[in-house]
This record gives sequence, C-alpha cells and structure tokens, in this order.
Amino acid sequence: MYFGQPSLSSPTYFESRVVRAPSPLPLRTSAAPAKIRITRSLHTSYASFDQLLHDNDTAAFLVVKDDEIVYERYFDRIKATTQLPSYSMTKTFASVLVACALKDGVLGSLDDKLVSYVPELASKPGYADVKLEHLLRMTAGIDFVEDSYAGGAFYYTTDLRARMYAYDIKWQPGTHYLYGSISMQLLWDAMNRRLGGKTVSQYFEERVWGPIGAEHASAWSLDSPKSGIEKLFGGFSATTRDHARIGMLFLHGGKMGDREVVSPEWIRESLEVDPIAGIVQTTDGKVKRGKYQWFWTLDGRSYFAKGYRGQYVFVIPDKNMVFVRFGDEYGDVDWPALFVQIADGL
Repeated sequence: MYFGQPSLSSPTYFESRVVRAPSPLPLRTSAAPAKIRITRSLHTSYASFDQLLHDNDTAAFLVVKDDEIVYERYFDRIKATTQLPSYSMTKTFASVLVACALKDGVLGSLDDKLVSYVPELASKPGYADVKLEHLLRMTAGIDFVEDSYAGGAFYYTTDLRARMYAYDIKWQPGTHYLYGSISMQLLWDAMNRRLGGKTVSQYFEERVWGPIGAEHASAWSLDSPKSGIEKLFGGFSATTRDHARIGMLFLHGGKMGDREVVSPEWIRESLEVDPIAGIVQTTDGKVKRGKYQWFWTLDGRSYFAKGYRGQYVFVIPDKNMVFVRFGDEYGDVDWPALFVQIADGL
C-alpha cells in the first residue's frame, strides 16, 4: 500500500548487495548507428522511431547485431550507466546461476529432492516429491498465484523466509505448470545453504557476472538487512548493455568471447519448449514456454526473457540480434512484433 505498483525506481526502496564487474569485456559500438524507420501507418501517430519509444513509456532501448551495439537510446533521467530492474528477467539470470551451481557441485542434481536441502519443508504435505527441476520449470505444484496479493507480498515482504514456507502443494509435482516466483526463491534457499558462508550475490559475481564480461556493477535487492535474502525471483538490477549479455550468452551457446560460462547442452535444454507448460497466455498473448525461464514466439523464430510492465531481452537467432527494452509500462506497442519488424529491416 505504501509503495504501490513497482516502477523503475523500485530497487531504491530496498537494501541490496553489490555485484562487482571484475572482468569487463566492453561491447563494441557500431561506427554507423542503425537507422530505424517506422511503417507508414505509424507515421500518422509518430514523427520518428525515437518519438514512438518516448511516447510509449520507454526508458531505454538497445539493439545488438553481430555483437555490436547498433542502436541505443535513453529517455528522461536514464543513462547508459543507470541500473534498471529486471523484475522477472531476474529468473533467467538465476537459471544460469543454477547451471553453474550444478557444475560446481553446490547443487547435486536437478533430480535432487528439495527437502534434502530445506528439511523444514519435509513436514508439509507434498513437498517430499518436489525436485529441483520442478522448481526450475515451475511445475512443483505449489499453490502460488503470481498475479495476486501473494505476488505483491512476495516482492515487498521484509521476511522472505517465512513466506517461502507458507504455501501448500496443490498439484502432484511434475504434472502442472504454474508461473510463480516462489519456485525461484526456493532454489535460492537450496543454493544458499550449500555455499559455505558465501552469499548468493558473491557466487553470482564469481560464476556469472564476471565471466560474461559485465562492464558495470549490478545489484540484488534484499528482503531486509537483517535476514539478507536476495530476491532471486525478481530483485536483480543492471545496466541496459549488461542485460544484453544474457541474450548474447544464449545466442552464442553459453560463451562470451572465449569464456564458456555454461555448456551448450544447458543452453539447448533451457530453450527446449517445456512439454508440460507448452503454450501459455501472457501479456504478449500466447507464447511457448521454454524449460528454464525463457519464452518463445509461436513461430519458433525468437525467444525472450520478460519482466513486469514491459521489460525485455529479446533474441532473434537468424538475425544474430538481441534487443533490450526497459519502460515503466508497455504503452500501445506490441513489442515482440516490433522487434521482429526492426530486425527484418536492418
């Protein structure tokens, strides 16, 4: 009630842990920025593409083609160095961290039972059958409705640990898909308990943020300074350029430059369409759900991570392109369709 709907300034409401950028690999910038033209029909409403962006609540817009920044715009007080909240795109970054944790032995296997990491849940009916893979695919059967009071309370609570353990199992694990932040936060709990005193933020810096060559520091929001729990479901903030790296990482089969961050096998498995989730309804209409925190357009041409109120990392493999868009609302634009239209025109 006090904060209301989250906005691009929401990360300032919370304490956070800084994630340093120890090994930057700056992105190249094209010598000749791309000229993006709008269609004749859009010209009746907008004089230019920049105006379309501005008038539709866009704060930042970035296009990377062939690993070069070919178009970059910021509006109002936003700059290239501004940390912007990923919201649920955080889950896609988190999925990469899970891959690293499996490789390092922090997590044993996706077939491991959650209760072997979080024994407090063993007494709750149904949790004994929940595997780590169920959490990663959001098929654990937990009765958590994202678009409800539960989702808002999860985002703003100062005691995530209590809320993590508050929800019942409604469906047999592995049989039903339901999008829910609870699943990613329970994965945080499993990892956090096996890091030997290292924070999840420190581990992320060491295994993901450094290896992908991030240019700027990022941050993970905490529920409170006292408990210090990173919001693995939606609390990550970083610059627009550094957000593009998650798309580039998947575009290049798990590598950034000559650094392998995750295996090509993990990339393929992540992007495979989930047979349980299948086609899901989102604010972008019907899309296919990838296994590990990506969505696919129905035509199978593009995949994307998306966050609350119109944040996107959108990848078009056949054009070797990554789009990043941040805004305080969607506006009146079908963003996935626009990304594809732009790509086909460049």
